[in-house]
Amino acid sequence: MFQNLIRHFERSDDTTRLEAVRKIGILINWRFQIITQNFVSDRSHRPFKLARPPLPFLAMDIGSSLFIHVEDPNETRDKDDVPLELRQRLAELGWAEENAAVIDPRQEWIKTPMSILPANQLDRLEVINNDMLFAPSSSPNSSPQPSPRKPRLNGDRSQAEEAAALLRRNSSSGGPVSGVRRRAVFVPALSSIFSRLATLLFDPNYAIASAARTTILDLMRNDPGLLTRPILDNLSGDTKDVNQAISTLTALLHIHRSLPPPFTHNVFNNLAGFLKLLSKNVETPDSLRDFSLVLPLMSSVATQVSGMSIKEIRRSKIEHLVIPTGTLWFTPSAPKGPMFPRHLKSSNNPFESVPPDLVSITMVRVSQNLFFFSMLKKNYQDVQVIRKNMTQLVLPSADDRRPLKNLDAFDFLPRRYQPDYRSSLKNSAIEVLSLMLARSYILLTTQIFRSMPRHLNDRFELAVLIEGLNRVLVVHGDDINIVSQVIIGQ
Repeated sequence: MFQNLIRHFERSDDTTRLEAVRKIGILINWRFQIITQNFVSDRSHRPFKLARPPLPFLAMDIGSSLFIHVEDPNETRDKDDVPLELRQRLAELGWAEENAAVIDPRQEWIKTPMSILPANQLDRLEVINNDMLFAPSSSPNSSPQPSPRKPRLNGDRSQAEEAAALLRRNSSSGGPVSGVRRRAVFVPALSSIFSRLATLLFDPNYAIASAARTTILDLMRNDPGLLTRPILDNLSGDTKDVNQAISTLTALLHIHRSLPPPFTHNVFNNLAGFLKLLSKNVETPDSLRDFSLVLPLMSSVATQVSGMSIKEIRRSKIEHLVIPTGTLWFTPSAPKGPMFPRHLKSSNNPFESVPPDLVSITMVRVSQNLFFFSMLKKNYQDVQVIRKNMTQLVLPSADDRRPLKNLDAFDFLPRRYQPDYRSSLKNSAIEVLSLMLARSYILLTTQIFRSMPRHLNDRFELAVLIEGLNRVLVVHGDDINIVSQVIIGQ
């Protein structure tokens, strides 16, 4: 049966593929009811052997899988009409936390994205906040909590029993109340079809794409571990296929503009655990390439992880993986191993236009810049972490042994014959890598300037950032987009 269902995905007939997607959705929705059926068991009394070998890496515990409402700083600024610089200084004194406690629960409930919340959290929020939101005497100081709480017993036991019954309701089927804990059953061999199901998200047939999207979104909300487990199996082991895993995850990240919190928490923490395993294993030859493929996905999903902060990243000891420094290659203070190269290795392959290590390290640095750019837009106070770590900017080139030329005022004077600062860029591919890193650096530096206090007295720290922008302007001054972004940044 399973083999026939898998073969239906490979057919070109739209009707057959649509029927296969619907059957997969039925099996997923009935995964809690299979074990409740009558079956003939063996001596071990186990009708299904669902045990899988454990993953070689452990998932991190950064953020929360529950939705946590975050107040928009722009709306708060419009409400109290306080300048941003003054808000930053008051936040350092703890004023922001005290003011954030006064939240209108009705507005917070309206802004809660119901369509991406897991069914169990949505039911619990309804039980907790139903009387608080719609009662005329609701207090403005209380707000929905991300974690479940017990219902309040105000002398009414019938209300408590009704709330407890609602919490015991099956989140997938919404069936009758049951006090028995149901175990999900889904054959591991059939879960390998999720990669093919992800490719149907972009199917030209709208019915097939819509059915696949509905099935995957339901898994993202209620059981992301079932969806991501076959993908994570491709990251290591005998069936290692990092390209397939990254392609599948990339397709899943484009399914919706706002992804469910359980899915983003699962993906980010598992990928972080995989990178931490690579950093400890110095004998893995392709660790730098895997690093460059995984980190862009973490950068894309980072801002959608509920409750994630730089403090938790430091507590998990992965700051050397995500915090940018401005340099292209890693410094001696970084961990040893092929995952953290110190310089460009010589390649004897005459058919390579660009060294693979140069492409990988550029993708790592671009992802780190965009990661922190998104984090600073979310919380400007995180600028304290990156300010002291920024060093002199180094752009990709084919010759990294030559020391950087110190810029002076003569380099910025307009003249008929400009000196060629890109002599080491021997082909257009390296120049494209340099442009990628330069654009991400400009975005990050501009956001750092916006997050810094205006009474900054550290001139050396400011000179490092300005010198990086000037170096980008000198090397890529013929690109009008680069020039305009540098002008905005300065």
